Amino acid sequence: MIKAYIFDAFGTLFNLDNRLLDHIKHPSKEDILNYARSKQLSYTWLQSLMQSYQAFDQITRIALEDGCKKYDAPSDLANALSALYFKPIIFDDVLPTLQKLQKKSKITGILSNGTHQMLRSGIQKNGLENYLNVVYSADDIGMYKPAPQVYQMVTNGLKLQAKEVLFVSSNQWDVAGAANYGLQVAWLNRHGAFREAITMKDNVREIGKCVDVLM
Repeated sequence: MIKAYIFDAFGTLFNLDNRLLDHIKHPSKEDILNYARSKQLSYTWLQSLMQSYQAFDQITRIALEDGCKKYDAPSDLANALSALYFKPIIFDDVLPTLQKLQKKSKITGILSNGTHQMLRSGIQKNGLENYLNVVYSADDIGMYKPAPQVYQMVTNGLKLQAKEVLFVSSNQWDVAGAANYGLQVAWLNRHGAFREAITMKDNVREIGKCVDVLM
């Protein structure tokens, strides 16, 4: 029986939609943001392999500055783009899902590479304070997903067995990490991507919307 529903943040609950870019007037803004998104991951993995750690807001800023260099944009554009990570919107299915889980008296929370400041800002901006019981950040242990120690924060903190926790993420690498640790996992496939071999595990199911975790 699932006792806790834990969600990844960016791309799963938080949406860095292009609507957030409307006030930024630069032709390469989307290219820079997309570049930075991919580099965020590689930079966090590089930190882990080097047994080093920089907070996710710093990693994000470095990735955006590199993107500005790549696309020959002014460096101060990184300021405007990095601010997006502190004021994301949420996907339409997020609040109804959390409300239904609350009515069922389920534990809900976030497990993210993002810093507590980034997560707190997004939670407050979108009025989710009353619908999340716990928030875990990679900052708490100075180590990034998909290291098993990051997922272990959830089971240790909630004093639950891995099989009693459902972890939800839109990122297949994150899904693979959580499944490897032993959590029950839902891959939130919002955009109809193909299922990669790394997520072909017995404790992983595919869903199309957040609310499908209740099924």
